[in-house]
Amino acid sequence: MVRGRFEQASSHVQWMVIRNSSSFLHKRKLGTLTTEANNLKNRNTFRFNGLIHPKVVGVQTVKDGKGVLFTTGNVKNLKKPLKRFRQVKLSKDSRRTLTSIRRTIRKQRYRKDLKMAALRRASALLRGQRLAAATTSTSATNTKRSGKSTTTNTGATTSS
Repeated sequence: MVRGRFEQASSHVQWMVIRNSSSFLHKRKLGTLTTEANNLKNRNTFRFNGLIHPKVVGVQTVKDGKGVLFTTGNVKNLKKPLKRFRQVKLSKDSRRTLTSIRRTIRKQRYRKDLKMAALRRASALLRGQRLAAATTSTSATNTKRSGKSTTTNTGATTSS
């Protein structure tokens, strides 16, 4: 047999094996959720599964809390775990981050069916980081001024 991409089982066979017996599954009333890496919606479905497809798209937060980590799978290195994923840190503003994700998926024809899910996840992560930064900055300013009362003048002056 010729060595190549078809040495491993197909995605459909792998899905039939891990569909009900994955260690990442969490069965809930509303459906079965999963915690595997590169699953954009955390749903236990064939389409969003991050373990079985050769081409994978993932969006995660960066450890320092500023930006997102965009992950794509490399088809040529399926059997080399260290080289399997290409991870890019996107830490500019949200518009440029979402544009780079959109262009990467569209221009490279890389899992077009996951484009909107990746954009929505990245947008939600960036929004959460922005809100977390805003709440920490306001709480820091409130603690600095806790003992002082500040009043602002509206600019109205009265003359007698």
